[in-house]
Amino acid sequence: MCELRSPEEVLSGTDMNGAWGTRHSFARTMLRRAAAHRWTVARTRLDLDAQGRGTAVYTVNAEGRELNFIAFCRTLEESERTDRVIANAWDITAALVDGELTPEREADLRRNVPVQERGRVDPETIIMTRANRSARFFDYVSDCLSTGSQPDVGKIGPSPYLIRSTAFYGNGKFGLKELANIPAGHPLSVPYRSQMLAAWLLRELSMDMVEHVARAKAAAAGTIAVPLDGGWGRYFGLGNATGLGMVPFVINHPDYLDAWCRLREIPLAAGLTPRYAPDHPDLGRVAELLVKADRHLAEKNGLKTVPFLPTELIRPQLQQLLGELQSFMVSGQEPAPVLARMHERAAGLSPEVRGIFASIVIELRADFDEEAEALLTMTDSTPFDPAMRCHELQHLLDQNYGWARSYDFAVPERASYYWYSSAANEEPRRALRTDRAAGTVEHCTDVARRINALAVDLERFPSHLSVADFLLAHPDHRFAAGRIQQTQPLFYGEVRDNLLDAEFLPLSTQRFQLATYGMNNFSPQSTDWVRVTLFSGAPRVADINHGTDDDDWLFPVAPEGSEQ
Repeated sequence: MCELRSPEEVLSGTDMNGAWGTRHSFARTMLRRAAAHRWTVARTRLDLDAQGRGTAVYTVNAEGRELNFIAFCRTLEESERTDRVIANAWDITAALVDGELTPEREADLRRNVPVQERGRVDPETIIMTRANRSARFFDYVSDCLSTGSQPDVGKIGPSPYLIRSTAFYGNGKFGLKELANIPAGHPLSVPYRSQMLAAWLLRELSMDMVEHVARAKAAAAGTIAVPLDGGWGRYFGLGNATGLGMVPFVINHPDYLDAWCRLREIPLAAGLTPRYAPDHPDLGRVAELLVKADRHLAEKNGLKTVPFLPTELIRPQLQQLLGELQSFMVSGQEPAPVLARMHERAAGLSPEVRGIFASIVIELRADFDEEAEALLTMTDSTPFDPAMRCHELQHLLDQNYGWARSYDFAVPERASYYWYSSAANEEPRRALRTDRAAGTVEHCTDVARRINALAVDLERFPSHLSVADFLLAHPDHRFAAGRIQQTQPLFYGEVRDNLLDAEFLPLSTQRFQLATYGMNNFSPQSTDWVRVTLFSGAPRVADINHGTDDDDWLFPVAPEGSEQ
């Protein structure tokens, strides 16, 4: 077993600030599975008017199972479009359903899906989602295509998408099918695969829509429209805007957090271990990906990145690593752990360049794919053990939660914020504790504070007695005691941060989660929410239908020949 990086490194906000997608990000594993198992996708309906309003249906045959993705399309006034979850109207609302799309089922979906949170669906509906057209890009691209030309990458800028999604609801919410009710062996039984399939089909719909609208414009103007060429078809992704709601999920699911970290750290450790001769082909592949990463970042120099490192500072660091690698490749030296040395060097440069280099190393390890998928199939979490002796609980606290004891909650700044659920939309939020309204229920995201409070009372309690005895005397510590037991078998089960702290940056945790999903183009709009792109560079439906997925879209770049 290769030595893994420590939880203190991996689960720090600093390291998460440099998270990048990998070959085991959910978007890539979904398409790899689709291509390998010969899924087919048919656009069975595109019933749209000249402005792109109407209904679209895509039918997926996934390993003998029929899935249907139905989208209801309209056009909103620009003033009605918002990235916020509290919106009540969208240009596109859609659902992914398991099984046949009967007229009765479609009628029920038509009533419920367009109203999203206010609707309820049948338990064979897996995902419900929504999106808005990009005010900047959709009309521009349809205008270009309607006159026979392709878009100009300079006009599109660093975030290539036509529509932007804001939510992918699943797992029992609003009546949707629970993940636990999807049988083993089902192509969507792996967590987040349903969301990724829905997002990929939404991206496909965006390009079908823009080409349809372009043909209508051309017919009205007497011109000849063209479709997006292959390069643009792959380059366009799906925009997404994500806020604070993600953070409590990963805090409340330490087993997911552990698995997501292992998806990165196990293949990274294996990739850093070998001693490489200068002429080893893996080093040539690493050099090739460093060059591609540099080009990718060069195209993103207009992206808003604060508080993350800007691309113009990351690129010289990547070029420095490339120079060191190229020097070794022509040196004629004996085999050496060159990638391990470079990874250590990258970690000393910045979290961003370390994250990029780690993703490149992980790219070399195709032998981990099956193990990665198995990691995502969660087993039942550790049951609470009230018979545990208090001295055992104290030992686990000292062993695994020393980091939490470093926070002094007597200092007001350590508990500046609290987390709660918005009554308007049931989404997690945070607010200053000084503004807390009476009766507001606080989420159990304050792990560090609860562990510290438990430690004080546990030290004063007879160590030979049981945890049950302790909780009878101190019932307020039930969560903290259970948390310590729950995370005992998890190497990466706890974010090393205090979510209540005045200095806590939610974007760090969000970036780690979004990179795990497979998103890039991280563009923070505040300390709490970020815009990203998904599936840029990915295969389209026609590619998967032909069984081809070159799986080489870690660093998507603009189409060749486009003006920069």
